[in-house]
Amino acid sequence: MKFFSKSRLWLLAILVGGLLVGGFGFRLLTWQDAQAAYYNVGLTMYQTAQDEDGMKGAIEAFDRSVAVYKQRVRASSWMERFLYPAPSRERAALAQFHKAKALLRLRQAEPAVEAFKESLRLNPGNDYANVPGFEQVTKEDVVRLEEQALQVKYDLELLFKNNKQQAEGQGKGKGKGKPQPGQGKKQAPGQEPGDQPGKGKPNTL
Repeated sequence: MKFFSKSRLWLLAILVGGLLVGGFGFRLLTWQDAQAAYYNVGLTMYQTAQDEDGMKGAIEAFDRSVAVYKQRVRASSWMERFLYPAPSRERAALAQFHKAKALLRLRQAEPAVEAFKESLRLNPGNDYANVPGFEQVTKEDVVRLEEQALQVKYDLELLFKNNKQQAEGQGKGKGKGKPQPGQGKKQAPGQEPGDQPGKGKPNTL
């Protein structure tokens, strides 16, 4: 029975190792971040939608982006965690935020509220050291994440101000007296805060 010499064994080991490394490298080079891809498609459709179908397409893309995030968090193996970038909790929160805005464009206030709330569950705006996926964020990351969460809270509050039924359903707005003259006006450009959901200054919450 013949045995391989040590030099041949080393050569074989190097060859197998090279094939494994090359295979992993190829997978990494050809890998695409589906979460980011769906999010970008949704954002583009949201910004360019001309009709209801376009806005529904944006919502579907945001849902798919969030679904990929949840699937990767739940089922990723140690090899996937080693080889590929981690799924982005921040991007999932942004997808829910933009989904809520798209739902408002379709006049669907109730599911918009739920999307806003889900965005805040993903990015609560504080205590990032204890939030899975945010443990290693830098100070610059924290500033950006806090601003994003404040924007979500701002738009959610504006939605409640403009939709009393939704506010009462969430336990907000009860026990308040009748509005005084000048209160309850619709938001106009340059006014902060206002009653219309939309972009505003986070510090005016």
